[in-house]
Amino acid sequence: MSEGVRKYDKDMDHKSITRDGMDWYSADTPGFHLDGLHWRKAGDPFRRIPLDAHVTEAVDYLSWHTAGCMLRFKSDAAEIRVHVRYEKVDRWDHMPCTAYMGVDLYTGSGTAKFYHKTARFNWQENEYTSVIFGPGMERKMREFTIHFPLYAHPEEFEIGLTCGSVIAEPEPWIDPRPIVVYGTSIQQGGCASRPGMCHTNIMSRLLNRPFVNLGFSGSANGEPEMAHVMAKVKDPAMFVLDFDANAGVGRLRQNLPGFIDILREKHPETPILLISRLLYAAEIAGDLEFVPIRRDFTSIHINELERRRKMGDQNIHFLDGSTLYGPDPSECTVDGVHATDLGFYHISRRTAPVIARILSNIK
Repeated sequence: MSEGVRKYDKDMDHKSITRDGMDWYSADTPGFHLDGLHWRKAGDPFRRIPLDAHVTEAVDYLSWHTAGCMLRFKSDAAEIRVHVRYEKVDRWDHMPCTAYMGVDLYTGSGTAKFYHKTARFNWQENEYTSVIFGPGMERKMREFTIHFPLYAHPEEFEIGLTCGSVIAEPEPWIDPRPIVVYGTSIQQGGCASRPGMCHTNIMSRLLNRPFVNLGFSGSANGEPEMAHVMAKVKDPAMFVLDFDANAGVGRLRQNLPGFIDILREKHPETPILLISRLLYAAEIAGDLEFVPIRRDFTSIHINELERRRKMGDQNIHFLDGSTLYGPDPSECTVDGVHATDLGFYHISRRTAPVIARILSNIK
């Protein structure tokens, strides 16, 4: 950024912060709740699937990215800082650094959580300390949610609170069972402007429920190894499968039935929501190549749903992904494929009520 912009608008600059006057904590501090990393134990590195999972090289690499991970707690701190260090960062030309390697903070609890601030830092460096709350806020108990980076792996993650601050448990979820979402780069959060705008994080706020984000950029092909990983989730509330864009018609047709079979072996009654691919800009513009592809995606899902319904499985559902961007889908992507914040807003606002309705019908 030019020095001139910094000179005239202090809010467009990041600031280097010292560690003076703060108590620093790890994510495993009592009172902190780390959601989204279902298999992680205290002291383990941040990773979205088990360390011993047998998956593709790409999924293994991307599993170190902390998409969907969030830290919740209560405190009377007047200031909160984060210190984050990465061994490596994959930098993007079409996604803000505040999303792929940044964090953001919300205040409030339940379905009343409100955005407060995003970490600011030098995007060319792999380590930063940033204020995300305060300074100088009133000392009173509040609930906080910090969303982790979508496309990077924090080697170190520390939270700094005003010296002497109280730490307490956050309010419990309306239901502690996670909603497990499997899919593509869009499910991983590409290309939100900050982590809290990834649709799984938005839906977590809308529904007051925990989510496990298993989006793997370019690498969700419905392979059975990933189904076995997901089947190991203890007491899931729902599985959401949205991997058309990576699998394509051929692999979707080949892999979807077996993928569901593996989930059903361990979770015969857990609702499964199938979502077809979101609209691409070329599809909106009338590229005829997409007409048979869209028809095939839809028919594969519908045929699988009807087949299983006839077998007695009433807990399988379908949502047409072509409807999720709403009435003006051409404004919802950054590159014709990946969602903007507006895109994620529409996806979450149209998917969350479907999830809520399905779960409300479970006995």
